[in-house]
Amino acid sequence: MQQEQVRQFVERYLASFSAHIVESHPDYLTVKLPVEIDKDIGNRPFYWSWVEKMNLAYQPLVLTFAFHPDRMPDGLRAEYIHLGAGRMQQIFASTKKHGQFVCMYEQTKSVWPSSGTRRSTPLVPWLGLNLKISLLCDKKRDILMYLGINLHEPRIVHDFTSFLFRLPLSPAIPDYFYTLDRRITLSQAVHMTQQEVSRVLDLEDQSWASEARSRLDEELAILQAYYDELALREQPAEEEIEKEENEIKETVEAMEQVEAAPPVEEQDGTASFDEYRSSGGRILDFLRANGIPMTPREEINQQEWKKSTPQEERQRRMDELTWQYEPRIDVNLINAGLFYLHSTPGLGRIL
Repeated sequence: MQQEQVRQFVERYLASFSAHIVESHPDYLTVKLPVEIDKDIGNRPFYWSWVEKMNLAYQPLVLTFAFHPDRMPDGLRAEYIHLGAGRMQQIFASTKKHGQFVCMYEQTKSVWPSSGTRRSTPLVPWLGLNLKISLLCDKKRDILMYLGINLHEPRIVHDFTSFLFRLPLSPAIPDYFYTLDRRITLSQAVHMTQQEVSRVLDLEDQSWASEARSRLDEELAILQAYYDELALREQPAEEEIEKEENEIKETVEAMEQVEAAPPVEEQDGTASFDEYRSSGGRILDFLRANGIPMTPREEINQQEWKKSTPQEERQRRMDELTWQYEPRIDVNLINAGLFYLHSTPGLGRIL
């Protein structure tokens, strides 16, 4: 997406909300944001919550968008807009929020019969779906499908969006036109779409999935060999295990003896910790004497401090590799619309 396309998209986005353009320069654009855009890309949610709660008149936000980083406007606080900019991502999200679903009517002149009396002309309902099919493994490939489904007669066509771009469309139905009934429900249309997507995927080359599984098997074999070697190198001797167990046992016994010792009696006056230590007192007795609570051992969650075993690490790594390499297909809806058309698109598959 080049900078010229970025500017065209931003201008179309602002025009769809009837935003007031303060200044339009070849290098930048100054705009006063309307309420809908301000809430989506203005980055001031606390301001809007305060305005709506207090029922106050809002102050519109004025922004300057620059489209050339080497030609920033002088004396203006401008923001460089490009495809990867955070503000541009907010504009994309706002566009998807407000324009993902539309209802449009074809604007055309009704037909005058030979009798000279104007008659109503029917408009056929079409469901337009723009889909993104992602073939995922350790690599990714996207397939875009632009489907049109005739809801009056079961028929489906491809490249429906290109056909719509050639038609004059409006959200209001024109005079002397009426809409035909929808003989196909939306649920049936979705089922037809699923069948068409499956048919298209069956025609695709399936070698990408088998190659991904081969790479997965190779990575899992390398991982298994690594942990097998690690188990041989880190296998402790029985003497070392017995020594560690004895040390742990002695430490536990020493701690139990310290806890079982009677606390010292509280004395009048408060002594600092340094004074108590200098007199030969124990830290545990000082804590007890000053009323500092002690957490019982059974309430201490030792699981959080437990080190993962090699088997757990291997299983976690295997799950990560499986998620990364296992082939899968995701189908996402980009946007959709209900279109009432007088024109007929090219031949499609009759279902």
